Amino acid sequence: MLKRPDIVFILCKIAGFGLLFALWIQESMTAGFFLFMSLALLTLLRWRYPKLKATVLIDCVLCAVFFPFWEYAHYGLLLPLFEGMYRRFYWVGLAGLASLYFIGNFDAMLVVILVLGALCGLFLGMWNQALGQKRSLRDAEASKYYELKHVQGDLMTALPQIERTAAVAERARIARDIHDNAGHEIVAAYISLQTARGLLDDADTDALELYDAALDRLNNGVNKIRETAHNLQTVTSLGVENIIEACEKFPTCDVEVSVFGDTSQVPVYVWNMLNSCLSESLTNVTRHAYPTFVSVELDVTEHLVRLCIENDGVMNPQEAKRSSTVGSGLRNLRHRATAIGGTLSVDAGERFRVICVIPIQPATPDAPAEEPDQSIGEETP
Repeated sequence: MLKRPDIVFILCKIAGFGLLFALWIQESMTAGFFLFMSLALLTLLRWRYPKLKATVLIDCVLCAVFFPFWEYAHYGLLLPLFEGMYRRFYWVGLAGLASLYFIGNFDAMLVVILVLGALCGLFLGMWNQALGQKRSLRDAEASKYYELKHVQGDLMTALPQIERTAAVAERARIARDIHDNAGHEIVAAYISLQTARGLLDDADTDALELYDAALDRLNNGVNKIRETAHNLQTVTSLGVENIIEACEKFPTCDVEVSVFGDTSQVPVYVWNMLNSCLSESLTNVTRHAYPTFVSVELDVTEHLVRLCIENDGVMNPQEAKRSSTVGSGLRNLRHRATAIGGTLSVDAGERFRVICVIPIQPATPDAPAEEPDQSIGEETP
């Protein structure tokens, strides 16, 4: 229990009052009783209302007033000196010592006791201050720890979504490569062989049979390639298509979507972040606002992607009061955006805006850019 400075402070104050009470009992003077009760009431008042701690100066004044009426009133200065130094009111110590100097009625033992009491309060206050700093540091570290754990949980939740999006994007890319490259070449070769068949009418019968059998097998292979490419195509919208689809399905009001730039340069992990940002923003609009319009603007440049979701929703007073603070959903998105080098900001002015900016790396010959969707290079109404 004595490891806490506030408990030690209370015990020391009780000991000081005990000394003053014993001195009053020794002579039983009325002045001593009034001084004892006044100091006790002021102490209880400061304990109940901590903001009144500066009233410790009144204790010094009371002791100085009772100097002529009670011989031991000088010892009452021990209490305000101790508490004043504990609360780092160093001018209280100067006031107490000055009162003794001007009264002139003191001895060496009294000075030693008052100085020891002041030093005790000073060291106890330094102990309390150091302990408070340690607690603040501990709370700050704990806050950072829990915040990191929260971000870790959000990232672990987002990781499967990113993996699924990457897998779907890769399947779509393979399907396009088969259809646009290998499939076209094989079909062209098949058509050429069919054309060449008409030039081989005078050839050996066995050779023609082998040729026709090879054409049939090639035709079956072409059909299987087409079927495989079709099966690889996903029914899930990717990239900008997903954003447009989410805006079209928004139930509250019409959403104006504008897309600028070459969206084929946007990586899959960025699309996942943009989709989460759009979903959270539209959900907040549905829950907290009553908009007449919502606009979504996606701008893709060579080095960054900017998504802006804006609405003119009118909120009730309670929601308007909370609009200046970022909720847990947007706060988690801000952490995710920061983790990939981007930013997420909220503007709660006349119109509520959520702006997400994420940098992207330009494609290189060794590492071609991912193509999760069909690019849209002009404004989409």
